[in-house]
Order: sequence, then C-alpha cells, then structure tokens
Amino acid sequence: MKNKKLGIGSISLILVIIAFFWAFEINSFCLGDSILATLDIPTWSNSANASGIHYTVFYTFIFLIPALILSIKYKEDKFSLAGKVLSIFFISELIISFFFMI
Repeated sequence: MKNKKLGIGSISLILVIIAFFWAFEINSFCLGDSILATLDIPTWSNSANASGIHYTVFYTFIFLIPALILSIKYKEDKFSLAGKVLSIFFISELIISFFFMI
C-alpha cells in the first residue's frame, strides 16, 4: 500500500470539520451564528425569534465547495478521500433539506 502524503488535498477534511462546527449547534452554541452576529449579519430570516430560514447554513457552502474541489483535484493526498466523501454527504444533506423547507 502506498503511503499518502499530507498536502493541499488534506485541507479538504479540515474545511469539512470547520463547516460542521460552523453550521450546527453544539451545546447551545453555533460558531457560524456567533461570528455572523458579531459582524451584524442576520442569521435567521425572522431574527426576532430565531425562526424561518437559517442563513448560517448557506454560508457553510463557502467551506464545503472548496473542500470538494480540493479533494477531487488532489486525490492522492492523505485525508482527501475522507474530505470528499464527507463534503458530498453534507452538500447532499443541505440541498435535500432545502427542498423540504420550501
């Protein structure tokens, strides 16, 4: 078995992990919501009671699309396959859940 090296493709897994913590609430804390609120960017379409469309999830694509591209382009690097599989999974999940919101 060929030893894979750390490289640019390895960053794809890091981006997926960042996207996960950015989008999901863990122990009543959502990193994306906190950062966007600090920048005075709305996180919900109905920000008065945190309901409606959760905009933070859409910003997750800023991490997931580059993760997918890097994992495909640098597929010989360590962790690029994990980054590819996880980014495809999260992108699919977000797109499917978007259609259920409509």
